[in-house]
Amino acid sequence: MSKVRKITPARIRKITGGKDPSRLIEEFMVRRGFAPDDCLQQRTSTLAQWLVPLGEEQDLEITLEGRNRSPETTLYMGVNVLPLSVKNTQQFLYAALAVADTLIGAKLSIVNYDLVLSVTSYTANMGIDDIDYYYELITRQKSAVQEAINEELNS
Repeated sequence: MSKVRKITPARIRKITGGKDPSRLIEEFMVRRGFAPDDCLQQRTSTLAQWLVPLGEEQDLEITLEGRNRSPETTLYMGVNVLPLSVKNTQQFLYAALAVADTLIGAKLSIVNYDLVLSVTSYTANMGIDDIDYYYELITRQKSAVQEAINEELNS
């Protein structure tokens, strides 16, 4: 008679792969000549935020949300474009909507009293080149958005 071997179930372990999104952001910043540690504003288990100087009193906000849920981690990259005009709010919003329709890969939002140009994307399968692309989308369109809104307001 042969012995019956008792089979015990193996423990299933979750194996995560890919690059840590925080490291991707830091590598992107180094590639662009920014110091990640100097730009870091906050880092928790769920959030990391950097403010990258683009010019005098102008920062690009880079935020990773959901760091503790790697497949759902979201990259937010945004920059203030113009302060919201309270005096001529209706004309300002009309101009912003007209310009927003012409944007490529980015969106315009009102945050507090500012019009913000931003990009949001999941970080799954994201590489440094993708982050660089989003950076270019925002920085190249920012001045064109400002000019187009001002032209729309003055016409």
